[in-house]
Amino acid sequence: MVLSPQEAPGGPGALGSEPAPPLAGRAQPTPVDVLREILRRARGLTSALHCHEVLRLSAETACQVLGYQACGVALRGEGGTFRYEALVGGSADEERQLRRCVVSTGVYEAVVDASVAVGPVYWLPPGSKLEDDPEVGPALLRTGVSGPAGSWQEGSLLLVPLVDAGGTAVGFLAPEDPRSGDLPGAVEAMLLGSLAELTEIALETVCAREAAQQARVVAETQRRQLEELLAASVAVRGRDALDDVLGEISRTLTRAGGFRRAGIHLLEEDRRTLRVRCTVSLEAPEDRRLRDTPYTLDEIAAVMQPDMRVSRSYLFDHRRHEMPAELDAKMVKPAPDPDWVDGAWHPLDMLTVPLLDPDGELLGVLSVDEPVSGQLPGPPQVRTVEMFADQCSLAVVEARRYEKALAEAGADPLTGLANRRALLTRAGEILADAERRRLPCTVGFLDLDHFKEVNDRWGHAVGDEVLVEVSRAMAERLRSSDLVARYGGEEFVVVLPGTRLDRAVGIIEGLRRRVAALELPKLGRHRVSISGGVALVRPGETLAEVFARADAALYAAKNAGRDRLSVADAA
Repeated sequence: MVLSPQEAPGGPGALGSEPAPPLAGRAQPTPVDVLREILRRARGLTSALHCHEVLRLSAETACQVLGYQACGVALRGEGGTFRYEALVGGSADEERQLRRCVVSTGVYEAVVDASVAVGPVYWLPPGSKLEDDPEVGPALLRTGVSGPAGSWQEGSLLLVPLVDAGGTAVGFLAPEDPRSGDLPGAVEAMLLGSLAELTEIALETVCAREAAQQARVVAETQRRQLEELLAASVAVRGRDALDDVLGEISRTLTRAGGFRRAGIHLLEEDRRTLRVRCTVSLEAPEDRRLRDTPYTLDEIAAVMQPDMRVSRSYLFDHRRHEMPAELDAKMVKPAPDPDWVDGAWHPLDMLTVPLLDPDGELLGVLSVDEPVSGQLPGPPQVRTVEMFADQCSLAVVEARRYEKALAEAGADPLTGLANRRALLTRAGEILADAERRRLPCTVGFLDLDHFKEVNDRWGHAVGDEVLVEVSRAMAERLRSSDLVARYGGEEFVVVLPGTRLDRAVGIIEGLRRRVAALELPKLGRHRVSISGGVALVRPGETLAEVFARADAALYAAKNAGRDRLSVADAA
């Protein structure tokens, strides 16, 4: 049996499909022949392109050279748990089941402690009391016996630890169902131990080579770009510039990190919705669909579970986890590769990195897809992606800090409306846009009538409250595209883009009536009113010129008795 989450499907064989034939050349190869073949194959282990290939070749060697029907290989993850990374000689269903198995350190140690040591190999006899242990029992997968009757019995478990130079078990081989029908003797146990030791050395060699290659890519070919991105993210200004910087970071990530596609989703103000802000290498229709399809935190949490964690990131491996249908329907996936092989990146796989601010609060997520290598990313590549995620987080934090400062600088501290400085900037932009698009634009100047009387009779504190209520009443009646600002004292300016004069007069008249209807208990029966002047912007007219005409109309309304509007001559 092998360590697994539940009992395997029925059937007389051990883990299903027939592996490649064993060592050929002699009817009965000697131990020297077998060792020579293991050493020959070990050269292929160290020249493997990635760690998964090492594990697959090791399991194949156990089956083809040492004569086992099946062999699984597990590795210890960063959390200390063991997970199966390769299986040779098993069916597709059995492999999926095995890959979902998580073997805790406690279960592993319990199995080793209860086993009989045969050199470097541990044998757990069938019928062990561990099968009744509530933690260990569910992790044992029972398998059958397909070879001749011998000392190997149904329910036996072989475990060959992969031990690093420091004496720590970093994984294990689990050979199953020997063709001979017998448990390994001392010589065969030594050969299994040799295979395990060579496998561990190959893992160290290949992982170190992967890390060195990744470091060279970043250090030698992307250093200048990374420095520029750091400067850009620190200097980012506003939301529009933020999207540009995030896009550049993502594009550089795909080049330096070795991915073809990337996307950044930021958390909306409701703290529940994630919306895409930039993508890399998506066709325009795909990009539009993603931007129109936000995710919820609950949906994205399905691909960011604790058992998916690698460093600070989350690797969704479709062989181990089921993608929820709701989330799958929203995703944009590349077309399936008809030549996909086990251990390669699959369209259903996903690497996601949380974007966090300095206080650890979630800002959004960075996701990458389609590694250039075609393989699942290892820790060095994941850490490279995380470095870019940190740059994205810094860009978002700096942009929001700047936006806050800009809003505070452009907002009237009492009413929260735009102040005079912001009015002049934004009104100028609105007029320029209207001129460019040949759209109408109207400006209104408004002034509270007899406001000095309010301050003199009830005090400036009550006067401030009146200003706040009047400001709120006006802001509530306007569109999001309109601009209302406190020009100074009790004077206000309204800019209505895309609005004809007759329509603007109706809108501003509605404001006047809304203010007149305000109930202000501290003023008793006293009612506040406003007078206003309205001017349609002439073609080529400057901001100062239209303001002067609207202001003149305002004074005409005051001279006519107040609490009314006057329209400037637009001829």
